[in-house]
Amino acid sequence: MRILLLFICFMTCTFTMFTHATGVQVGRTRIIYDANTREVALPLTNKDKELPWLIQSWIDTGDEKTRGPFIITPPLFRLDPQKEQNLRITWSGQALPTDRESLFYMNIRTIPAMAKDDDNKNVLRLIYKTRLKLFWRPKGLHNNPVDTCKSLRFSRRASQLVITNDGDYYSVFDNLKLGSTSIKDAEIVAPKATAQFTVPKTASGKEVTWRCITDYGNPTNEFNSILTQE
Repeated sequence: MRILLLFICFMTCTFTMFTHATGVQVGRTRIIYDANTREVALPLTNKDKELPWLIQSWIDTGDEKTRGPFIITPPLFRLDPQKEQNLRITWSGQALPTDRESLFYMNIRTIPAMAKDDDNKNVLRLIYKTRLKLFWRPKGLHNNPVDTCKSLRFSRRASQLVITNDGDYYSVFDNLKLGSTSIKDAEIVAPKATAQFTVPKTASGKEVTWRCITDYGNPTNEFNSILTQE
C-alpha cells in the first residue's frame, strides 16, 4: 500500500480527482468523556468497497498544537475496506478542573491507499481531517447541559451581545437570534464564563431566541429571553 502524505502534482496537466465520498465514517459528532468511565470508544467505519485507509488520530487543547491529556489506542493504523474499528480514548490522569467541563478537540486524519491501477496515472490524492469536540465531564456537576443552555443570560454592550453562562457545562449553539437576525458567529460559551459576539447592524429588538446542541448531536427545544442593556 502506497500512501501519499501530501498533495502531489505531477509535471503534466491532466489529473484524476478522487473524492472518496464513501471513505471513513466517524461514529459520533462529539465525544463526552465521563470521569466515571475508564475509557471512551469512538467507532470508525471504512465505507470504501475496495481500498484500505490509513487512520491517524490525536487530541489537542484547542490551539491545534498542544496535545491533550488523553491516550488514543491505536494512534495510527490501517482500516481495511468495509471494516469497522474503535478508537479507544483514555484519560492520562493529568489534573483537570473538577467544578466544570473541560473542552478538547479530537483530530482524525484519514488517507486513502493508492489502487494498483493508478500506479502509472497522474493522480491528485486528498487527505481528509475530521475535528470533533471532546468534553471532559468530572463527577458531581450540577444540573445538566440542557438546563445550562436554558439558563444562559443575555445583555447588550454597545455593538456586542454578551452571553453569561453560570452553569457547569459548555453551551454550543445550534442557532441564536436577536429578533429575526441570526448571530452567525456565536458558537460556544464556556462554563462559568462570558462570551461576546458582534451584533449585526440590521439586528433590532430585545428578544433573544436560541437552541443548543445536545450530547447526541441534535438541537434542544427553542428557548427565549429578553435582552438587558448594560
